[in-house]
Amino acid sequence: MNEIAPLLFALGAASLLLSIKISSAARSLRLRYRLPDGDAIYSDLSGSGKILRSERYRLSGKPDYIIKEGRHLIPVEVKSSAAEAPYRGHQLQLAAYGMIMEDLYRTDVPYGYIVYRNRRYRIELDDDLRAEVLDNLDGMRRALRMRRAQRDHNERARCVRCSFRRSCREAIS
Repeated sequence: MNEIAPLLFALGAASLLLSIKISSAARSLRLRYRLPDGDAIYSDLSGSGKILRSERYRLSGKPDYIIKEGRHLIPVEVKSSAAEAPYRGHQLQLAAYGMIMEDLYRTDVPYGYIVYRNRRYRIELDDDLRAEVLDNLDGMRRALRMRRAQRDHNERARCVRCSFRRSCREAIS
């Protein structure tokens, strides 16, 4: 028994140190990305998050985080740039994630966060924003059906990351 006690003590100490290190890393991430309080139940910042799909909206995506705040699931989108006001495209992206989450998890998603380098914005996912997402989806699907989708920028980096790059006749090489 005396021989086992030091081993058990060492295992307990190692477990405690690992727990402290994991807790410290989570706190560091929370501070670095100005994440809201709540439990992070999903993360895609490393690219390893699973794709979330909504059959109802025929839409899929990968939010950077999903935080559980009280009884709500909240999408969080982290941007690398600074912004004095949230960009409309980012708000629509966040609302689309909220809609996917509502369909997938059968819960309401009343708001989300966009985190820029200089500050965090809470975005209410109201009916007008959701309707704008649906209008944009309809427009994109119509353009794809009619083969009238056109590139709306001249940025090579955006083309490289685009999921339609392989089928696009306007891709910037």
